[in-house]
Parts: sequence; C-alpha cells; structure tokens
Amino acid sequence: MHVLGSEGEKAFLLGNEAIARGALEAGVDVFACYPGTPSSEIGDTLAKVSKLLKDFMHVEYSTNEKVAFEVAMGASLAGKRGMCAMKHVGVNVASDALFSFAYIGAVGGFVLVTADDPFMHSSQNEQDNRWYGLSAKVPVFEAHSVQELKDLTKECFEISEKFGLPVILRTYTRLSHARGIVRLGKIPEKKLEKVEWVAKPEKFVVLPSNARKLKLELEKKLKNLQDFLERWERNWVEDGDSRLGIIACGLSYSYVKDALKRLNLNLPILKLSSMHPLPMKKIEDFVTSVERVLVVEEVDPIVEIFVKTLTKNVYGKLTGHLPMHYEYSIPIVEKAIAKLLNIPTRLDYDRIVERAREISKIAPPRPPVLCPGCPHSPVFYVLRKIANEVKCALPSDIGCYTLGYNPPYRAVEVCVCMGASVGVSNGLSWVIKDKIIATIGDSTFFHAGIPALINAVYNGAKFVLVVLDNMTTGMTGHQPHPGIGLKADGSVGKAIKIEEVAKACGVEFVEVVNSYSVRNVEDAVRRALDHDSVAVVVAKQLCSIVRMRELRRKGVKLLPFEILQNKCNNCGECYRVFSCPAIYLDGEKPQIDPALCTSCGVCARICPERAIKVKKS
Repeated sequence: MHVLGSEGEKAFLLGNEAIARGALEAGVDVFACYPGTPSSEIGDTLAKVSKLLKDFMHVEYSTNEKVAFEVAMGASLAGKRGMCAMKHVGVNVASDALFSFAYIGAVGGFVLVTADDPFMHSSQNEQDNRWYGLSAKVPVFEAHSVQELKDLTKECFEISEKFGLPVILRTYTRLSHARGIVRLGKIPEKKLEKVEWVAKPEKFVVLPSNARKLKLELEKKLKNLQDFLERWERNWVEDGDSRLGIIACGLSYSYVKDALKRLNLNLPILKLSSMHPLPMKKIEDFVTSVERVLVVEEVDPIVEIFVKTLTKNVYGKLTGHLPMHYEYSIPIVEKAIAKLLNIPTRLDYDRIVERAREISKIAPPRPPVLCPGCPHSPVFYVLRKIANEVKCALPSDIGCYTLGYNPPYRAVEVCVCMGASVGVSNGLSWVIKDKIIATIGDSTFFHAGIPALINAVYNGAKFVLVVLDNMTTGMTGHQPHPGIGLKADGSVGKAIKIEEVAKACGVEFVEVVNSYSVRNVEDAVRRALDHDSVAVVVAKQLCSIVRMRELRRKGVKLLPFEILQNKCNNCGECYRVFSCPAIYLDGEKPQIDPALCTSCGVCARICPERAIKVKKS
C-alpha cells in the first residue's frame, strides 16, 4: 500500500489517507470509527493497514460514534494513543462523552477527527463542528493541504499529550477527498502492548465535586495552549499591501493563494490552523497592521465574530462579501477580494455560472437511483403498493435506502438522523390515525435503532418496522457491522442477528424474508400491519454490489434476463413502477441491458404477463 511507503518517500495520497498515515507516524495504538462520508476512508485505510502491520494497533468499526469515541478514550486513559473518526453529524452522537472527557483530560494522545460536509454532498445538514470546540472547551485544528493534513494529524497527538487535552482535527469533504503529493515521515517500530491500569478516580470520575475542580484545571490548560498557539509555526503571517489583509482558515488559505495569483495581487495573509483557542494576540497584531480585514472560513463566521471584537473594519460572511452557505471555491474568494478593492475579477464568473445553468437544462435529469438488483427496490415496490391501498405514514432513516424517497417509490416521508425512523414512529403512533411502516438499514439498526425499539415495546406503540438488511454498511463503502460477523481486519467475530435482537427487545411479531421474494415480503408486511403492537420484518438479501463482486471473484457467470416482446404488453410495471435501472425503453418497448442486469429475477416475479425470462446462452 502506498500509505505504507518508507520515510522520505513521496506518495500521492487522498486527504483521508494522509490522516491515516499521520496517525501511523504518531504510533496510534487504538483507532475506532463508525463509517460516514466524508470520513470513511480513514477507517478503511487503517483497517487494511492493520492486516499488514500485525499487532501494531487495534482497529475497529464501532456500533456508533459515541462508542467509537469511548473506545479511543479508554485507550487514552490508559496512557495509549487513541483516535476516532466520524462525519460531522456523528459528533452529535459522541458529544455526551466529548464534553465530559474535556474535564477529565487526555493521558495518552487523543484525536477526534470530524469530517465536515460544506454543501451537504452526502449529509442532512451543514453544521460547523468548530462550535463543539468552543462549547466543549476542546482545541480544534485545521489543515490547508493534504501534506499539512498528514503532518498536523501527527502533531495533534503531541499537542494532546503536552497539554493533557483531547484534540479535534477538523477536515471537510473538499480536503478529505482531495489528492496531493505527500512526503512521508517515519512509522515507528512498535507493538500494541497491554499496560497496568493506573486508577485516578478523583480525575476520571466526573462527580460534581470532582468536576468543579476539573473545570478550573481545564481553563488553565486552554490558557497555556493559547499561549503556545501564539508562537505555533502553523499559524503564520505573510506580508503584502496593507490596504487589505486576509485571515485564511485551514483549506481557505489555498483558495486565497490561488485567488491572489489570479488577481496578480500581493496582500498580507494570516494563515490559521488553530480554530480554538484562537491566537488573539497574533490576530490583533495582524489586524492593526492593515486597513481592512477579510476573513475567509468555512462554514460559519466563527473567526469573523472574534475579529469583530478587535476592529469594525472586518468583512466576510456577516457583511455579505462571502456566502453564508455551501462550500467555497477560488472564484468565490476572488470575487470577495475584488469587490473590496473595487477591481475586476479575472473572468466574469457570474456569466459563466449562468451559462452553465443554461447548458445544464439541455441535459436530461439524472437523479441518484438504487443500483440494479438492489434488495431495497423490491421492498419499496411492495411498500408503495400497500400505501396506495392503505393510507400509511412512511418514516425512514439514514442510508442508501433513503433513495426510496424518489419516484416511483415515494416510500420515504420522514428522514432526520440515524435511528429516528423508529423514534419518530413512536411519536406518530400516538397522534395519527394512519398505519405506520418505518424502514431502517441493518447498520443503522445497530447504530441507533435498538433503544427506540425498546422504547416502543415498553410504551405500547404500534407500527411496523422493516429492517432493510443488505448485510453490509452499503452507503459508506461496504464496511462490516455487528450483524455480519466480520471485524475491521477481516477476522471472524460474533454475528449478532437482528431478528434475535428484536425478540430480545420484547417484539412478539418478528419475521425474516428474502427481499427478492416479493410475494413473501408483501405477505409479511400485510400481516405485520394487522399485529396489535410493534412488528418487525427483516428483509434480508446481500447488497447487489457485494453479491456481484463475490460472484465475479468466484468466476460465476450469471445469465441476464430478457423481455419476451411477443408477450410484453408494455404495461410499464417493470420500468415505471418497479423502476429497475437495467430496464430501459427502446422506442416503445422495454428492454433489459445485459451489462447492468444482476439476475436478481425480481422483474420476472412482478411481470403480470410472465414476459421476462432468463436469457438463453
């Protein structure tokens, strides 16, 4: 693996791979995560590495982000280096432990990687997790390049140990998924060895009497850290024309440098990598050396708010010079600088954007769809059929199955956060007359669905929960979860059966059906609707991508299906109602693309004319 290159070599790394390499160079002992885009490749990379570097570290996919945080925290409390990674909304799940761990403080280095998602490429909100640093009193750092991301990851462990604090490393989609040439450092020769536990109950137990003392210690640690950050080499100043100074935070520094190059300008820049605590003396010195200041940061105007306490001549999001939403780009930053200096931009970017919109209207719409052979498709087909007959509320959850929102299924009516399909159904059951059919994925069920299911049984709610079990964490790259029986390094673990968990939660109606068996799915859901309490239907079938990959690896060649044109009456059930991506219209007649067909056979099962058969070789 290129991420395991030797010291001094250069490697072309993904941003998330650079984080993984930085953790390896830091000698990380325990890494835990719950996969979530745009953070997933950190865990995927370290999981692969753990197979090659035997006994170097422990790597795991945890059931959720709170557990992952606590696993890494446990390592830190024992004096080992712990790291966890998650997407930005995952920190919401882990925040309970985060706030208290700040009081306790790190013993071994502790790094929490939060991958924020400006523009919401794959997320339900655009939250800025720097606020967690301010609120939880935890330091937050950002990098401006893939190289610095690797180096900063390693340094975060050192800062954590030096000041006895957990550290947040904030990255974002554009940096996590960027690629760059990285000069590699040394991976230490080590083995993960167990140590004797050193109990410090007065420090590790956050009872109010202890917490009151620990809060004062935390404030001292942050003050010492802030003094250090005033001199820290990753916060630097570049000289230039004092008419306008720019404070550039993390990746925004790269946008600023390119924008200035396009405008042929030399302006002073204060590049910041410490988002909290801010080096306020350094900022004050910079602000007083220029006439006006532009603050460039993603996503919220956090630094801008602080700079406003020093000068009124500060511009950015709050003044409308930079947008309050979505991610930045070089043209966006260039336009802000040009506007403040009353000069033209290199190109007419507004016209370019407008022209792009005009051209895009010519292209046919191509919304994201479930894959050919996806086991969720027949389930949503059934749910839409039932909902057309019986008025139903259809809450769902976070995962690739959220695409059941799109036509023709329209089988997702609520989607908030992990596990909320079950929690929301609890509430709906007491206030609406209609039937309720909730859907949740297998990994999501383990992540956050179980407590809400217990709550439903305990309180006597009534709804149907369909667990879409495709035996993988499909949306984030097919990572294992507790239901599969495989661990991060590929070794065998204990498989936890969803149906057994549901029964242990007190659910009396629990059935397992094959997702491809449309009639069985429909029969089970209809009977579940008649049950007088919570009912669980586990629709089980391997993700089609994983299934096809395994078959190809084994050399198994599947015969695709075909539509017998002499029997087809073009009713549209296969392409309009079921909507398999492998079926398309050729003129007025549907055809099956053999290159896309996964031979799941669902289309043949739903065809009212029995006009779909296996194609003869």
